[in-house]
Amino acid sequence: MTLDLSTIASKAAADVQELTDEQREQLRKMGEEANLPEETGTLAETAFLVVITPDGQIVAEPDINTPVRLKRAASFDDFQRAGHVLVDDALAIKTATIVGQQIMQMTQAMVEQQRTQALVQSLKL
Repeated sequence: MTLDLSTIASKAAADVQELTDEQREQLRKMGEEANLPEETGTLAETAFLVVITPDGQIVAEPDINTPVRLKRAASFDDFQRAGHVLVDDALAIKTATIVGQQIMQMTQAMVEQQRTQALVQSLKL
């Protein structure tokens, strides 16, 4: 593993508490001299890639670094259509999950009812 002293210097200069003012200044200068690229881009919690395929399907990719070959730039209509599809799909998945949970609960209730009936019949009440 290789450590880049200039990167450490630029990051540590503002954060390290045990250093003297002179040491902090020296670390800051080392970072400036290294000409480190500024962090660019939008700060985000998370991101995903939405793609409209040539056959019209809307696909959400969790990896924004997925290679994409564009035929054209996205239009407002593309944003609107893809947004509606993503919302509709998310609602469908949520509904399917709820229905699946309800089916499991009903199945468990039926099994309990069958056990109770078997017990009652075995006791001949």
